[in-house]
Amino acid sequence: MFGFYLLLAFIGVIVAAFSQVLLKKGAMRPHISFIRDYLNAPVICGYGLMFVALLASNLSYRGVNYMAIQVIEAVGYILVPILSCVFFKEKLTKNKIIGIIIILAGVLIFNI
Repeated sequence: MFGFYLLLAFIGVIVAAFSQVLLKKGAMRPHISFIRDYLNAPVICGYGLMFVALLASNLSYRGVNYMAIQVIEAVGYILVPILSCVFFKEKLTKNKIIGIIIILAGVLIFNI
């Protein structure tokens, strides 16, 4: 049963990363009005996926230790820049890589 909750935690992180990409895609488009900024397909789908990620993460807390969840959530800090490189053709600069390493080192130190 532990494996199910662990998988659910990873799914939550992956879905959250994709929802962030959708939200950015929706924010990058020019819109006619303030309402259209929030009522367009990428933004609505992004918020829907974020809700699914929230449910998956909350359900995973039932079977996975909180300290393990911290490590799993750190995967999102790696996944979001990779998805940004793929979908938005952003460069993975030296500063971004250093930032990711510092975040992962902080998670590692926190768990020691």
